[in-house]
Amino acid sequence: MYLLYSILMVSWGILLIPIFLYNAWRHHKYLPGLAQRLGRLPESLCSRGTPTIWFHCCSVGETLSVQPLTHLLHQRFPQARMVFSTITNTGQSIARQRFSVYGEANTFFFPIDLASVAKRVLDHIQPAMIIIIDTEIWPNVVHQAWKRRIPVVLVNGRISATSFRYYRLARPVLRRVFQNYRILLMKSDEDARRILQMGAPPDRVLVTGNLKYDLDMGRREVTAAMAESLEEELGPVATDAPLIVAGSTHPGEEDILMEVLRRIQNVPGLEHTRLLLAPRHPERFDEVAALVHSAGYAVQRRTRKKAEARAPVLLLDTIGELAAAYRFATIAFVGGTLVRRGGHSILEPALYAKPIVIGPSTENFSQVVEEFLQKDAVQQITATEESRGAQVRQLSDTIIRLLQDRAACAALGKAAYSVLESNSGATHRTMERIAEIYEEHR
Repeated sequence: MYLLYSILMVSWGILLIPIFLYNAWRHHKYLPGLAQRLGRLPESLCSRGTPTIWFHCCSVGETLSVQPLTHLLHQRFPQARMVFSTITNTGQSIARQRFSVYGEANTFFFPIDLASVAKRVLDHIQPAMIIIIDTEIWPNVVHQAWKRRIPVVLVNGRISATSFRYYRLARPVLRRVFQNYRILLMKSDEDARRILQMGAPPDRVLVTGNLKYDLDMGRREVTAAMAESLEEELGPVATDAPLIVAGSTHPGEEDILMEVLRRIQNVPGLEHTRLLLAPRHPERFDEVAALVHSAGYAVQRRTRKKAEARAPVLLLDTIGELAAAYRFATIAFVGGTLVRRGGHSILEPALYAKPIVIGPSTENFSQVVEEFLQKDAVQQITATEESRGAQVRQLSDTIIRLLQDRAACAALGKAAYSVLESNSGATHRTMERIAEIYEEHR
């Protein structure tokens, strides 16, 4: 089975070479860390006999969500070395920034899932345990770890409805792959049910909750320091004028938001409303700045010198500062929801009790959004991307109504924070299970 999987991986990789080359040239993707992806890791990651815990986080969201867990595990096992892998460049940047406290040069790009590459990486790091955040299934890496009796733990496991439809077709293969995991810690009962139907052993599936719900006071301190830096570079952000923070936006959303801003500024009393845009992908920063200019607005970029006059549109063209920006929001809009991208986490603005507005596409966080909707903790517009005019009208009307009703605005933000508070505790439950397994195998 694993040989066939590897052959398919290589064949698929050959077919994708043109796309790889284009993205490498056009967007500078994949080339950073290419040697590491092929299993050539720096000497700093070589085992020196110290027990090592390897955390794998795909991108920014997973990297940020695991911070409280790494903090607790470091307190519990201070002698253990921690190393961190990611797949995306943005995830790598955040990992270097947030996890340097556990050692220098302790991050790397996740290896291509071929047996030979996996062997090389495992021999180099020699982990005592591998912790994979969210549901990424890498058969060769997990199988090679199993052969070395290295426990692999899935944490914050999530199976979306879309993924589940495809995963079920591969049940005979996945059943064998799941045998190589020590335990599968799932976010919810629904996620547990789905992974069981995919072939996971019942005695290895446990619901521990969603790490992203947990409140992390240490993270509040980090974002407070970032917030000071934002104010220094962008000028006074926290003013009496309303500020809409649009986080993790995608193509097709920024131009809608510019139209929404124009409509809001035409309302008496809301003429000085400002918009902060935080595009999801760094390669789009220049594109979004040009789009704002073409819409007739001045834009102040985070990485440029402070403007003399306050620009109506701010552009957060950095990585890892969105949570700090949400602190200043009057209203938070979470991107990837107006277009079919499945949406991004609404938990960061909820952490600061901000009123949250989203679009209809929320497949990536459907269970979280459903709970927020049940508790009247988020406002969702229903118009789809095929009805651009309706999206502009609904989003404008929703934000204007909230800006004109301070009590409703405050109640929405308070409800969002209450949902977080009531779901806290997943990190401690997860840590206890990991600690048990770690102590068994060291």
